[in-house]
Amino acid sequence: MLKIYRKNAGYAIDIGGDKNMVELRDITFENVNKIIKLKRKFFQRKFVESPADTISFAYAGINNGYPGFASAIYSDGETVGLILIGRGPVGDSEPEIIKQNDNVYRLVGFFVDKRFQHRGIGRVALKLALEKVKEYPEGDSLPIVLECHKRNKGAMKLYESFGFINTGAERNKHYICVRLSK
Repeated sequence: MLKIYRKNAGYAIDIGGDKNMVELRDITFENVNKIIKLKRKFFQRKFVESPADTISFAYAGINNGYPGFASAIYSDGETVGLILIGRGPVGDSEPEIIKQNDNVYRLVGFFVDKRFQHRGIGRVALKLALEKVKEYPEGDSLPIVLECHKRNKGAMKLYESFGFINTGAERNKHYICVRLSK
């Protein structure tokens, strides 16, 4: 059984000893350049925002007063990814299942560097982030929304395993998915 615990300024899961630690840490001056240098696989450029764009979205959200977080993903002490979840208002063009709320949390940016994919790091990081969002205003009761490119079948499978459902709505070749509060 995996145990989630607070560690310094983040969250961590030990997935089998000292050499298998996955954690979320705050983005700082010390790690931001490492985060920006993280690489997506070539085909993922169509699906996943760059680290710099994701950090820019986080900055804009903070400046507009939206609760949420952008965290660096670490594995065995090395920077390997980035995740951003923030709260925001529901728009008029959203699917009906989402319009039942004034606000939702959105998974806006999430990826693991191409060198570290297919090791379970993304799965653990998403689990950590879904726990972390519960500490934010209404984080334990509001739905979490994300968009997943139609051709990104691996990501879609991951999200479905965490209870996200495809609403049937699309925007710019992306499915709009929602995870209702748990």
